[in-house]
Amino acid sequence: MPTESTPSSSDPALATYDSPIGSLTLAARGGALIGLWGAGQRFFGSPYGIDEAVARSALDLTSPVSRDVILAEAGWGEADARALGAAVVWLDGYFAGESPSPACVPLAPEGTDFQRRVWEAMDAIPHGATRTYGHLAATLRDAGVPASAQAIGGAVGRNPLLLIRPCHRVVAASGPGGYAAGGDVKAWLLAHEEATASSAN
Repeated sequence: MPTESTPSSSDPALATYDSPIGSLTLAARGGALIGLWGAGQRFFGSPYGIDEAVARSALDLTSPVSRDVILAEAGWGEADARALGAAVVWLDGYFAGESPSPACVPLAPEGTDFQRRVWEAMDAIPHGATRTYGHLAATLRDAGVPASAQAIGGAVGRNPLLLIRPCHRVVAASGPGGYAAGGDVKAWLLAHEEATASSAN
Protein backbone atom coordinates (compact mmCIF):
# COMPACT_ATOMS: atom_id res chain seq x y z
CA MET A 1 0.00 0.00 0.00
CA PRO A 2 1.32 3.50 -0.82
CA THR A 3 2.67 5.54 2.05
CA GLU A 4 0.71 8.65 2.97
CA SER A 5 1.95 11.88 4.53
CA THR A 6 0.17 14.90 5.93
CA PRO A 7 0.21 17.81 3.43
CA SER A 8 1.26 21.32 4.41
CA SER A 9 -0.72 24.46 3.59
CA SER A 10 1.76 25.90 1.05
CA ASP A 11 1.12 26.11 -2.68
CA PRO A 12 1.95 22.86 -4.43
CA ALA A 13 4.91 22.34 -6.74
CA LEU A 14 3.53 21.64 -10.23
CA ALA A 15 5.09 19.73 -13.12
CA THR A 16 3.92 18.15 -16.36
CA TYR A 17 4.67 14.82 -18.02
CA ASP A 18 3.88 13.91 -21.64
CA SER A 19 2.51 10.38 -21.81
CA PRO A 20 0.84 8.06 -24.32
CA ILE A 21 -2.53 9.16 -22.88
CA GLY A 22 -1.72 12.87 -23.16
CA SER A 23 -0.27 15.50 -20.89
CA LEU A 24 -0.33 14.73 -17.17
CA THR A 25 -0.06 17.30 -14.39
CA LEU A 26 1.60 16.38 -11.10
CA ALA A 27 1.33 18.31 -7.85
CA ALA A 28 3.43 17.85 -4.71
CA ARG A 29 3.22 19.52 -1.34
CA GLY A 30 4.76 18.72 2.01
CA GLY A 31 7.10 16.16 0.44
CA ALA A 32 4.28 14.05 -1.02
CA LEU A 33 2.35 13.74 -4.26
CA ILE A 34 -1.11 15.25 -3.79
CA GLY A 35 -2.36 15.14 -7.37
CA LEU A 36 -1.90 13.52 -10.77
CA TRP A 37 -4.44 14.52 -13.41
CA GLY A 38 -4.89 14.06 -17.15
CA ALA A 39 -5.60 16.91 -19.56
CA GLY A 40 -9.30 17.75 -19.57
CA GLN A 41 -10.00 15.38 -16.69
CA ARG A 42 -13.21 15.91 -14.75
CA PHE A 43 -12.37 17.35 -11.31
CA PHE A 44 -8.93 18.50 -12.58
CA GLY A 45 -7.02 20.10 -9.71
CA SER A 46 -9.69 19.18 -7.18
CA PRO A 47 -9.76 19.65 -4.23
CA TYR A 48 -6.76 22.02 -4.37
CA GLY A 49 -8.11 24.71 -6.71
CA ILE A 50 -5.36 24.12 -9.29
CA ASP A 51 -6.31 25.70 -12.60
CA GLU A 52 -5.60 23.55 -15.66
CA ALA A 53 -4.53 26.54 -17.78
CA VAL A 54 -1.94 27.51 -15.15
CA ALA A 55 -0.79 23.90 -14.80
CA ARG A 56 -0.03 23.71 -18.53
CA SER A 57 2.82 26.17 -18.03
CA ALA A 58 4.48 24.02 -15.34
CA LEU A 59 7.95 22.59 -15.90
CA ASP A 60 8.07 19.44 -18.03
CA LEU A 61 9.69 16.42 -16.36
CA THR A 62 9.16 13.97 -19.24
CA SER A 63 12.79 13.69 -20.36
CA PRO A 64 15.06 11.73 -18.00
CA VAL A 65 18.01 13.60 -19.58
CA SER A 66 16.95 17.03 -18.28
CA ARG A 67 14.87 15.87 -15.31
CA ASP A 68 17.60 15.96 -12.65
CA VAL A 69 18.62 19.51 -13.59
CA ILE A 70 15.02 20.73 -13.54
CA LEU A 71 14.34 19.07 -10.19
CA ALA A 72 17.48 20.65 -8.71
CA GLU A 73 16.92 24.15 -10.09
CA ALA A 74 13.13 24.56 -10.11
CA GLY A 75 12.96 26.30 -6.75
CA TRP A 76 10.73 23.66 -5.20
CA GLY A 77 11.56 22.43 -1.75
CA GLU A 78 13.85 19.41 -1.71
CA ALA A 79 11.12 17.12 -0.37
CA ASP A 80 8.63 18.17 -3.07
CA ALA A 81 11.27 17.71 -5.78
CA ARG A 82 11.94 14.18 -4.45
CA ALA A 83 8.21 13.38 -4.49
CA LEU A 84 7.82 14.63 -8.07
CA GLY A 85 10.97 12.74 -9.09
CA ALA A 86 9.64 9.51 -7.58
CA ALA A 87 6.31 9.99 -9.37
CA VAL A 88 7.83 10.54 -12.81
CA VAL A 89 10.11 7.51 -12.38
CA TRP A 90 6.95 5.54 -11.53
CA LEU A 91 5.28 6.89 -14.69
CA ASP A 92 8.36 5.99 -16.79
CA GLY A 93 8.11 2.41 -15.57
CA TYR A 94 4.35 2.17 -15.96
CA PHE A 95 4.34 3.39 -19.58
CA ALA A 96 7.35 1.15 -20.37
CA GLY A 97 5.17 -1.85 -19.53
CA GLU A 98 6.31 -2.46 -15.98
CA SER A 99 4.11 -2.80 -12.91
CA PRO A 100 5.85 -0.36 -10.55
CA SER A 101 4.87 -0.32 -6.90
CA PRO A 102 3.12 2.85 -5.80
CA ALA A 103 4.77 2.39 -2.40
CA CYS A 104 7.86 4.19 -3.74
CA VAL A 105 5.86 7.41 -4.19
CA PRO A 106 4.87 9.32 -1.02
CA LEU A 107 1.16 10.18 -1.32
CA ALA A 108 -1.00 12.68 0.57
CA PRO A 109 -4.32 13.07 -1.26
CA GLU A 110 -7.05 15.12 0.38
CA GLY A 111 -10.43 13.47 0.68
CA THR A 112 -13.13 12.39 3.07
CA ASP A 113 -12.63 9.34 5.27
CA PHE A 114 -14.94 7.37 2.97
CA GLN A 115 -13.06 8.47 -0.16
CA ARG A 116 -9.75 7.44 1.42
CA ARG A 117 -11.16 4.00 2.26
CA VAL A 118 -12.29 3.56 -1.36
CA TRP A 119 -8.93 4.73 -2.70
CA GLU A 120 -7.12 2.30 -0.40
CA ALA A 121 -9.37 -0.50 -1.67
CA MET A 122 -8.38 0.44 -5.25
CA ASP A 123 -4.72 0.02 -4.29
CA ALA A 124 -5.39 -3.69 -3.74
CA ILE A 125 -6.50 -4.27 -7.35
CA PRO A 126 -3.57 -5.98 -9.11
CA HIS A 127 -2.00 -4.65 -12.29
CA GLY A 128 -3.87 -6.16 -15.25
CA ALA A 129 -7.00 -6.97 -13.21
CA THR A 130 -10.30 -5.16 -12.65
CA ARG A 131 -12.96 -5.08 -9.94
CA THR A 132 -16.53 -3.84 -10.17
CA TYR A 133 -17.97 -0.96 -8.19
CA GLY A 134 -20.18 -3.57 -6.51
CA HIS A 135 -17.18 -5.68 -5.55
CA LEU A 136 -15.50 -2.70 -3.88
CA ALA A 137 -18.75 -1.85 -2.09
CA ALA A 138 -18.98 -5.44 -0.76
CA THR A 139 -15.32 -5.34 0.32
CA LEU A 140 -15.91 -2.16 2.30
CA ARG A 141 -19.15 -3.46 3.81
CA ASP A 142 -17.25 -6.59 4.92
CA ALA A 143 -14.82 -4.21 6.69
CA GLY A 144 -17.72 -2.48 8.46
CA VAL A 145 -17.96 0.53 6.15
CA PRO A 146 -21.47 1.17 4.76
CA ALA A 147 -21.11 1.52 0.98
CA SER A 148 -23.19 1.27 -2.18
CA ALA A 149 -21.90 0.87 -5.73
CA GLN A 150 -23.08 4.43 -6.45
CA ALA A 151 -21.14 5.84 -3.48
CA ILE A 152 -18.08 3.90 -4.63
CA GLY A 153 -18.46 5.44 -8.10
CA GLY A 154 -18.53 8.94 -6.64
CA ALA A 155 -15.36 8.35 -4.62
CA VAL A 156 -13.58 6.68 -7.55
CA GLY A 157 -14.42 9.65 -9.78
CA ARG A 158 -12.89 12.06 -7.24
CA ASN A 159 -9.57 10.19 -7.03
CA PRO A 160 -6.91 12.93 -7.35
CA LEU A 161 -4.09 10.47 -8.16
CA LEU A 162 -4.80 9.14 -11.65
CA LEU A 163 -2.89 5.92 -12.48
CA ILE A 164 -0.96 5.61 -9.21
CA ARG A 165 -4.26 5.06 -7.41
CA PRO A 166 -5.73 2.78 -10.11
CA CYS A 167 -9.29 4.06 -10.50
CA HIS A 168 -9.19 2.86 -14.13
CA ARG A 169 -9.30 -0.73 -12.79
CA VAL A 170 -12.76 -0.17 -11.30
CA VAL A 171 -15.42 -1.11 -13.85
CA ALA A 172 -19.19 -1.40 -14.08
CA ALA A 173 -20.83 -4.83 -13.93
CA SER A 174 -21.99 -4.35 -17.54
CA GLY A 175 -18.76 -3.00 -19.03
CA PRO A 176 -15.95 -0.50 -18.52
CA GLY A 177 -18.04 2.22 -16.88
CA GLY A 178 -17.12 5.88 -16.68
CA TYR A 179 -13.74 7.47 -16.13
CA ALA A 180 -12.88 11.01 -15.09
CA ALA A 181 -10.14 11.20 -17.76
CA GLY A 182 -12.44 9.81 -20.48
CA GLY A 183 -13.53 6.42 -21.76
CA ASP A 184 -10.83 6.23 -24.44
CA VAL A 185 -8.11 6.75 -21.83
CA LYS A 186 -9.62 4.06 -19.59
CA ALA A 187 -9.77 1.62 -22.52
CA TRP A 188 -6.12 2.36 -23.41
CA LEU A 189 -4.95 1.86 -19.82
CA LEU A 190 -6.81 -1.43 -19.40
CA ALA A 191 -5.49 -2.74 -22.73
CA HIS A 192 -1.95 -1.61 -21.84
CA GLU A 193 -2.08 -3.40 -18.51
CA GLU A 194 -3.63 -6.54 -19.97
CA ALA A 195 -0.88 -6.71 -22.60
CA THR A 196 1.94 -6.10 -20.13
CA ALA A 197 0.47 -8.53 -17.56
CA SER A 198 0.13 -11.31 -20.16
CA SER A 199 3.65 -10.73 -21.51
CA ALA A 200 5.01 -11.07 -17.96
CA ASN A 201 3.49 -14.56 -17.62
